[in-house]
Amino acid sequence: MGLSKKHQGYANEAASFSAYTPSAVPTEPEPLRVRQAGGSRYAEVATRLPVKLHLYTKALAFALGKTLKSMVQDCAEQFLREAPWKSGLRWRPNQDRTFGILDRGSKTVTGWMQANVRVRYETAMRLEALAAKEKISVSSLCYTMLYWWAWYQYPPAYERERRAKALANKGDSS
Repeated sequence: MGLSKKHQGYANEAASFSAYTPSAVPTEPEPLRVRQAGGSRYAEVATRLPVKLHLYTKALAFALGKTLKSMVQDCAEQFLREAPWKSGLRWRPNQDRTFGILDRGSKTVTGWMQANVRVRYETAMRLEALAAKEKISVSSLCYTMLYWWAWYQYPPAYERERRAKALANKGDSS
């Protein structure tokens, strides 16, 4: 899709919330959108998540008695405060597409879906600065953040059971 000369300055650059150049190859589905709601500003960035992760985060918000937006805000604040990437958490690249194209030109589902991550504007700027520092896209940072939240902070019941069994087996063999 070509941009008019008037809009070339808005093309997406390296998946940043606010930095755009016309020559960048788009790696993000959409740029940052700043919104105003209830007197406070928040930012929204489109990312891609595995469908199971998206469904789990929605269920987790419900289980925690929070809205998805407030849970994601808590996730972002805790992620920035604890800095798990300094302890070995790897940045997780997200998929560029929700659908793949088969040889015959028809679409096939990839198992990934677009999700909009909404956080307070100030938090979004901190996430953007971290993404720039780590040289990753903000979309990948948001995917990594939600993955960390769902897998390490609030793992599913089957994973907690697996970890408990592995720990018990390790204790038996000592």
